[in-house]
Formats: sequence, structure tokens, C-alpha cells
Amino acid sequence: MRQCRFIIYFILLVFLSSPAIAVEYVFFSPSSQCEDEIIRLINQSRYKIDIAVYAINNDNIVAALKQAFSRGVKIRILTDRLQASNKSSKARELYTLGFDIKVNSKYKIEHNKFAIFDDKYVSGGSYNWTNPASRQNSENCIFFKDNQPIVEAYRNRFEYLWQINTQEKSDQWFNKHKI
Repeated sequence: MRQCRFIIYFILLVFLSSPAIAVEYVFFSPSSQCEDEIIRLINQSRYKIDIAVYAINNDNIVAALKQAFSRGVKIRILTDRLQASNKSSKARELYTLGFDIKVNSKYKIEHNKFAIFDDKYVSGGSYNWTNPASRQNSENCIFFKDNQPIVEAYRNRFEYLWQINTQEKSDQWFNKHKI
């Protein structure tokens, strides 16, 4: 009996400390929880943020990105070209400020909504980086911490998307769609 109890405790210890238990947080909107956690991760980022997002116009997230950029954090953003052309989009503003930003030129829609913070944290889910996503929409976000297989999968996908969407085509798009 004692040996059986030891084995059960050992299995629980291994299972609970396993990196397979990778979800740090899950939030739902409408609420500010997704927005607040994304801002927290932006604010704590020290060297790099890679973002693939369908739409970006959330005032608070954009303000946090601008602060991170001014601190010297390397930020790359890939967004959807149709969404970037909306008058509420902040894509053109960020591009004008010198952000490394590309608009999708490869697929019909760039519908991803994920970010990688300092190659340590990943956010994903249906949450668009928009004001309505926090205030009006029914969306979700999920955050992973220190899970290298998940970070690696998202990093690989981002690098692939970044490479196939050329800077030349993005620059042409921004020049054509000036503010």
C-alpha cells in the first residue's frame, strides 16, 4: 500500500510539473483581461515581440507597443491588408513611426492572432487587437509561458509568414495607402 501511494505521488508530481501543462492563462471577452495581459507582456518584453494579427486598432495596446519600441524592443508586425486599410487601423501610423510592419500579400486573409514575447511567452486565440474585441465582441485569448515546443511552433510559423510576405510589397502597399 505504501509503495502504491508513493507511485501515485510520483506520477502526480511528474504530471503536474510537466511542460505539457503549458497554459498560463485563458480569458474571454468582452472584458479587458486579454488586452490587459497583452499589455503586461508588451511592457515586460525586453528585446523582441513578433506579432501576426488580423486587425490592430486597440488604443491601449498600440500605446504599449509605442513605449516598447521607444525602449528599443525589436517589434515585427504582420497584419491583414484589408484590415490595415480601414480608417480605424493603426497599421499605417505604426509604419510611419518606423515599426517593422508588413501587410499580408500572400494569402487572401491574414487571420492569425498571435504574438511571441521575448521568445518566452505566446499569446493566441480569436482575440483581435481592437477596441471592439475588448468592449463588445465574444472572443478568447490563451497565454503560454516557458513552453519551448509551443514557442518554437509559433516562432516557426511567424518566420515563415514574415519571409513569404515581402517588405517590397508591403512598402508598395503603404506608399499607395498613405495617411
